Amino acid sequence: MSVTLNEIVSSLVETAPTGEINEVKADLLALASDENRATINDALDSQIDQNGLIVSGELIASKLNKDPSSSKYWDYIEKRKFNVDLDSKKAIDIESAEPGVEYPSYFDKLVELLKQYGEDHYPSEYAFSVIPELASSVKIVIIGQKLNKNNFYTGIWKSVYSVDSEGTIEGSVKLDIHYYEEGNVRLEFDEATPTSLIKEVSASAIVNVINKAENEATMKILGDFTLLNQKYFKNLRRLLPVTKLKINWGKAIGAYRLGSDVVNKK
Repeated sequence: MSVTLNEIVSSLVETAPTGEINEVKADLLALASDENRATINDALDSQIDQNGLIVSGELIASKLNKDPSSSKYWDYIEKRKFNVDLDSKKAIDIESAEPGVEYPSYFDKLVELLKQYGEDHYPSEYAFSVIPELASSVKIVIIGQKLNKNNFYTGIWKSVYSVDSEGTIEGSVKLDIHYYEEGNVRLEFDEATPTSLIKEVSASAIVNVINKAENEATMKILGDFTLLNQKYFKNLRRLLPVTKLKINWGKAIGAYRLGSDVVNKK
């Protein structure tokens, strides 16, 4: 079965860590011809919509706040729309606009508490978006990221919560950590948080639920990682030969016929 270029590009972009999207774009553009640029850009736009992206250090671009009638994204907090310059990861073409949706009474307080929550719990880059919906419901998107490409690692935390007018809160947490110095190690976590019901829908009650859910998710991730390291990696190490000798592979490989042939280019 043949695979189209669109499918190949979409697969590469879809599975790429969001923190390295610019590098993926540069590599694909270097390999592809000019007529394929639209395909690459469409795949990148789709990846941003699906996974979310921090823009200008404080805004979020994702499918949840995408304007259905244009290419722009909504900033419901400041009541404006913006496009994204992917190369600089900055908001451009910013325009003031009225969202045309009713804001719940606790909206401003929720924004205030989420800012404080980020300062208290996210030591690196942090952004959030509160998206008002029908019937006094809201969606909350939180992204925290640490991109240390000089030391060959990127890490992104994304959580999404839905709060309805009855006080039901549903959410999910997604973590993607990539370490790529002399290798390629990636840790991914994607799981729903327990559904919660608050008696009174208020900003403080919502943030308390988020705090509890993210603490529990963090402990689960740490527990899974500890189990992986102490059990499965440990078992793997036991299958490998144990020696206290350092091997000079350049000399050792020449002791075998195949190695000698390769070394001498026969």
